[in-house]
Amino acid sequence: MEIFAAIDIETTGLDFSKCEMIELAIVPLNRDFTVSAVPEFMARIKAEHPETAEEQAMQVNRLNPADGDSRAKTLANFLFWLTDNGIERIVPVAQNLEFDMRFITQTFPSLSKVFSRHGRDSMRLALAVNDICFRETGEPKFPKVSLQSLKEALNVIGDVQHNAFEDAKDAAIVYRRLLEQLTQR
Repeated sequence: MEIFAAIDIETTGLDFSKCEMIELAIVPLNRDFTVSAVPEFMARIKAEHPETAEEQAMQVNRLNPADGDSRAKTLANFLFWLTDNGIERIVPVAQNLEFDMRFITQTFPSLSKVFSRHGRDSMRLALAVNDICFRETGEPKFPKVSLQSLKEALNVIGDVQHNAFEDAKDAAIVYRRLLEQLTQR
């Protein structure tokens, strides 16, 4: 079966050519972008090159790059989760989807076929809403399109930041609220 799922990652930095994904959350969603009954997948992944971790990234996500399972064990656990839940394909929903998918496919190249290229991105949707509002009013609706800024603008409750599981759920809520903004026009 194909499912929608909110995804988020935490990394040792922003440069995907040298930094690593160290946390992954996948939260299955119903077609209306609410959390489904399918169990989520969470993983802490041990960095293979902790020496390349950027200090600022480690301060932001408060994770230890030396903690977690190996990439091989994480991949095996993920493949088991897919099989156990009858999932063949995931349509990802995320904030800044391109960033997350670059790290996921770099870390697990064999998973590139599991994730649909037709994912949903709350940041890009917010930019589209801004374009529509700018055309109509001369002002963007969202001066900033970070996940935290969008949560504040859309009254999404939740103070946790830079936790893959919580951020994945928040990105799905933000995406749903942005869709509601478009349908109320």
